[in-house]
Amino acid sequence: MPAVSKGDGMRGLAVFISDIRNCKSKEAEIKRINKELANIRSKFKGDKALDGYSKKKYVCKLLFIFLLGHDIDFGHMEAVNLLSSNKYTEKQIGYLFISVLVNSNSDLIRLINNAIKNDLGSRNPTFMNLALHCIANVGSREMAEAFASEIPSILVAGDTMDSVKQSAALCLLRLNRTSADLVPMGEWTARVVHLLNDQHLGVVTAATSLITTLAQKSPDDFKTSISLAVARLSRIVTSASIDLQDYTYYFVAAPWLSVKLLRLLQCYPPPEDAALRSRLTECLETILNKAQEPPKSKKVQHSNAKNAVLFEAISLIIHHDRLVIFTLMSVLLVIELQCMPDANAPIKTVICALKIINNRLYKLT
Repeated sequence: MPAVSKGDGMRGLAVFISDIRNCKSKEAEIKRINKELANIRSKFKGDKALDGYSKKKYVCKLLFIFLLGHDIDFGHMEAVNLLSSNKYTEKQIGYLFISVLVNSNSDLIRLINNAIKNDLGSRNPTFMNLALHCIANVGSREMAEAFASEIPSILVAGDTMDSVKQSAALCLLRLNRTSADLVPMGEWTARVVHLLNDQHLGVVTAATSLITTLAQKSPDDFKTSISLAVARLSRIVTSASIDLQDYTYYFVAAPWLSVKLLRLLQCYPPPEDAALRSRLTECLETILNKAQEPPKSKKVQHSNAKNAVLFEAISLIIHHDRLVIFTLMSVLLVIELQCMPDANAPIKTVICALKIINNRLYKLT
């Protein structure tokens, strides 16, 4: 995000917020707000044209008043006008106001959609991100009709910045949840799945969330994601934390992505290919083996991240049932010896899960 210069500070907004905080009663607050609303209304209706800074300041005040719980019935057009600004802070405030206060039935939707379309076509990654965030936040059917066919091409384009790809993937995820019939993934399926191979783990994380939702609805269309998900998971669980330094959380490599990949694999039965199935088994074995290792940190964040991956691996094992026929009871005993009697609730849950799996596998064999 671009740095905000000192000149972008809005002193009038800061003074107004300070006045509101200093009010001794609800009546005093309402009186101060009504005074400010009258002032803003007069500025918007005045003969003197307002510059972008003034519009931004007054729109910010309206947004603050709305967040305090008061109704706002004007200022929408001024916010829409901010969308056409070439200054990031002005455009940002315009999109923020639109995302919070404009409903899908507004008469301004056409103007808003035109502004969004211009920003999506600008190839300016900052403006594209703002537009995609607005579409995702509003998530209306009207916006889905206007942009659902355009966003997939942005997502898979080779020249799209990584940050924009992340926003596009999550925007499609939002539209798919609200208006799935308007999201045409057919021709883009293979290229979206290929994002699991992307070098940027942020893109992979966002794409995995999208693919998981799509695979739950159309598993056959996204079956090719299995091999890519296993390959990516294997690279994560077998890598040293230094290899994924930017995505290592308290000595756990990419825990959120690992959890998402394990959830994606739960959309399908065990892989039919023996080599792929063996590689997945190795991944699960590695995760369970790491659960037996002494903790690398005493902080709760470390155990939470480690247990999150472990729990999801357990869920996948249960989902696949007979996929893993290795010595779960020995793993159980090691964890019990290390953690009992001081085991916390998450570890006790894991132990119970391991007992269930072992009993089920014992009965099947």
